[in-house]
Amino acid sequence: MVRYARTVSSDEFGAEDLVQDAWIRCRTIASRESIGDPAHLFRRVLRNLSIDRNRSLARERARSQDGDPSDIRRAAADDAPSVERAVIARRELEILRDALNTLDDRTRVAFEMHRFEGERLQDIAIALGISITRAHELVAAALRHCRAALRQPADAGQ
Repeated sequence: MVRYARTVSSDEFGAEDLVQDAWIRCRTIASRESIGDPAHLFRRVLRNLSIDRNRSLARERARSQDGDPSDIRRAAADDAPSVERAVIARRELEILRDALNTLDDRTRVAFEMHRFEGERLQDIAIALGISITRAHELVAAALRHCRAALRQPADAGQ
């Protein structure tokens, strides 16, 4: 998980802290509700914490460079998604889930290993018994497929 945290956060030294924070949050969530896929939840929490930490660091850098508190407040206000943006994001997530479910198993697995688990193409190739070039092609094809699904008009799938 620390290796995954390093990949997600691009922070070699803060990765262990991220894993610990994610573990604490996941335990809290698990104490309140049943978790179907704990590994997926852990990766999602880890990614979200990484995003939050990067935003916080960016605000701190901006504050130290500019020194104008109104810019900092404006940046902090922009971090919270609007209700509309949250609804759009949920819909996009549904579209992506449906798009991934239409892929053949090998392409989907290669994409999930690369994007969700942070695996290198070399590791994907070994796991699937294919060449690194083929692993790259599968991941790229899945990415194109997902992008195309997101570009479809909202009523096209209905």
